[in-house]
Amino acid sequence: MTGEMTGMTSVVTGSTSGIGRELAELLAVRGGHVIGVGRSAERCREAEQEIRESTGNPCVVFLAADLSSQSEVRDLAAEIAAREGHIDALVNNAGVFTLSRRETIDGLETQLAVNWLAGFMLTGLLMPLLIEAPASRVVNLSSGSHFSGTMHWGDPGLHRGYHGLKAYDQSKLAAVLFTYELARRVCSRTGPAAYAVDPGLVKTGIAAKENSRIVRAIWTIRTRKAIGPKQAAESVAWCAADPLAGGKTGLYWKERHPLDSSPESYDPDAGRRLWELGERLSGVRYC
Repeated sequence: MTGEMTGMTSVVTGSTSGIGRELAELLAVRGGHVIGVGRSAERCREAEQEIRESTGNPCVVFLAADLSSQSEVRDLAAEIAAREGHIDALVNNAGVFTLSRRETIDGLETQLAVNWLAGFMLTGLLMPLLIEAPASRVVNLSSGSHFSGTMHWGDPGLHRGYHGLKAYDQSKLAAVLFTYELARRVCSRTGPAAYAVDPGLVKTGIAAKENSRIVRAIWTIRTRKAIGPKQAAESVAWCAADPLAGGKTGLYWKERHPLDSSPESYDPDAGRRLWELGERLSGVRYC
């Protein structure tokens, strides 16, 4: 696969650990220009150096940005735009899980802000670069948890009756709804193909971050038989870069096969309401 992505640029969020870290390396091995994004500047420097050394690809750059902050998402998009003339693949991989309710600096529930809204913003802000690349793609990481998700339109921030799993499921449903609405509004015209990907149950540290010892222990037990991040990343890389995955937009993939997502995810009215919510919360308007 070495060299097959020469001249192509990919942006991968949440790429200093887990699926994103493995994905950045897989794309670098293929010869592509990879822009990784992580919250910690130190971990970004480490990941950049490690991937350059392990792949022999010098075209790997990591940028630090906290995607729970809308101002940092905007700054990230501006920095990428200043560096690049086009983007071939944008993978909105960054995700969080918090059992207790937390708010971002912008006053939004953290899981909805990071797992969906950050990707909505970054995709819109980078759309001019995505349009410049032929056959470009936007890949949004979702989860089988979206089947249990419900959009709480009257209280999307879950100020009442909060539970971490309920918030997580809602955020992952939002990622699928966003993908389909993106396909309807933008990608059916001149924009990139839009895909949602379910990586399966993956042994990552998502539940170990900023959660209690009990939550970390439960997550460790639950993921004993889970697949590793590299195996999950291979499926995501296929959706982001393989020619066989192209040709149609608005699909939900798992293990390189298109599957039906939840009935609610296909509701065009829900997609429209989510899009309008994203615009209100972020101020981002697509070109």
